Amino acid sequence: MRYLALTLALAAAPFAGAEAQQKVDIRRAAAPDVSVRLSGAFVSLRIIAWPVDSIAITGAVGAGSRLEGGALNSDGPVKGMKFYVDGPMDPSASSNRFELRVPRGARVWVKTGSADIEANGVAGGLDLNVIGGSIRVNGKPRELLVESMDGSVTFSGFADFARVKTATGNIVVEGGGDDLTFATVSGTIQAANGERPLQRARFESVTGPITFTGALARGADLRFDSHSGAIELRLARSSPVEVDISTMTGTIENTFSSQRPAPGREGRGMELSSSSGMGAARVEVKSFKGNVRITAK
Repeated sequence: MRYLALTLALAAAPFAGAEAQQKVDIRRAAAPDVSVRLSGAFVSLRIIAWPVDSIAITGAVGAGSRLEGGALNSDGPVKGMKFYVDGPMDPSASSNRFELRVPRGARVWVKTGSADIEANGVAGGLDLNVIGGSIRVNGKPRELLVESMDGSVTFSGFADFARVKTATGNIVVEGGGDDLTFATVSGTIQAANGERPLQRARFESVTGPITFTGALARGADLRFDSHSGAIELRLARSSPVEVDISTMTGTIENTFSSQRPAPGREGRGMELSSSSGMGAARVEVKSFKGNVRITAK
């Protein structure tokens, strides 16, 4: 693809005390909902939403690396920008570090290897993909999509729609939202929504444990699924809740209510059902081999 415009300053002088580093400084006026794509070999990226209709990408690249790309249109404010960091994924890539400032309504897509990514204040969309490292998102994105192999993921704030997936990476949820799904193969999921409401949320694991702590809004719908990972729910006693728990070979421990687990259908496994009033939040828990515990926080 041919890029129509690019403002790129690569200083010949050393940057941040490293002889091989060169500065990066790109600035363009942009549409409020501009789409920005960044991929390639880098180890650190900080995404910041600011109340300005412009894009600024600053930082540095090391020896053997270069930042390619630019704006996808030449007339008026930029509607899309695409960048690629060309360089080896070896120790020299540790010099490739960037800060990206975008309008609050921007959509940002990122794909890289092992990197630490932090996003703050973006109200548009975030689509973040890493192999290792870490991802931290704070703000109120309209849409949040995260995929990670080994990297950890932390989300705080509120999302209209979110899908977060990892293989072995741990997931920490410190926020709320309208339609959220968090899934891992063998990582842990720790969720504590605090005062942020959860309307519809799914927590899924194969072998990793899931822990949820928080209050539930009326009418909320939460579901927890695991093959062999333990599931622990710590709910506020003031939360009106309807609970359905089932496990095939695991155990169920309930200190949240007076209900006691009973043998499952056809005598297989264990089940627990309880309800604490009209308009209650619905919580459904399914596990094959994992133990389930529900208690008051």
